[in-house]
Amino acid sequence: MNNVTNFFGEYLSKVTEKPTRSCNGLIRLAVLDKFPGRTPEQIKFNELKDVFNTTLKERLNNVNTPNVEQISHDIISLLVRNQSLMTMA
Repeated sequence: MNNVTNFFGEYLSKVTEKPTRSCNGLIRLAVLDKFPGRTPEQIKFNELKDVFNTTLKERLNNVNTPNVEQISHDIISLLVRNQSLMTMA
C-alpha cells in the first residue's frame, strides 16, 4: 500500500501544488485519524475511499487548501478508476 500512498500523494501534490512528501504525509495522517493504529498498508479499498471523503478533506481544509470538495471528488474518482491496481497492491 506504500505505492498507493505514493500514487495518491503524487496526484494530490499536482492538484494542490504542495510537496509530494507533504501530501503523502497528509494521506498517512488522514488514515490514522480514521483508523487509529493502522497504516495505509492495512486498510482496504472502501476504507481508503472513506478516508478520502472524510478525514483527508478535513486535513486539506486545515491547511487552507482551496477546492477541497472537488479535490476529494476527483481523488475518489481516481481511486475507483484504478481499483484493480489497488487490490493487486
